[in-house]
Amino acid sequence: MTTDLNGDSIILLKVAPGGVERTLKTIREQPHVTKAEAVLGQHDVAVEASFKSMDELQKFTAHVQAMDSVRELRAYPGLQNWKSPEQKSHPASAYVLIRSIDSARSTSELSKLAGVERLIATTGDLDVIARIGAENRNDMFSSIVKQVQSVPGVKSTETLPTFEQF
Repeated sequence: MTTDLNGDSIILLKVAPGGVERTLKTIREQPHVTKAEAVLGQHDVAVEASFKSMDELQKFTAHVQAMDSVRELRAYPGLQNWKSPEQKSHPASAYVLIRSIDSARSTSELSKLAGVERLIATTGDLDVIARIGAENRNDMFSSIVKQVQSVPGVKSTETLPTFEQF
């Protein structure tokens, strides 16, 4: 049975030492990929990719897992997506992985915050993945700590700052 997906899914990768640049180059060449960035934290690469079904996502993850530089992969299918109508690209950005008590309420409240570029409702050990942007890293981290973590229903967060070196 094929499960339909809605919008972008997020795939987080742990990569072998020295393999981030090569992995990003290879991943960015894949047809479903809309964005691939190096991140800091428990993962090395965050991939945004658009799939119409779980079957497409599974084929993509199987291909990525076969890469010699990829050590671990976590895929979060996009079940519901929200994008800021402004679509402003900020100099500082991060993916915020969110566990929530009430994901519908949390998503609704998060969409009202300044700097929230997109929200992806997903399944698994996370409920929502947010992309947060700001003019600088201090403002971004302040927004995450003061605003995102105080949203009703948000139980915990993990922040993966992005960087554009590669």
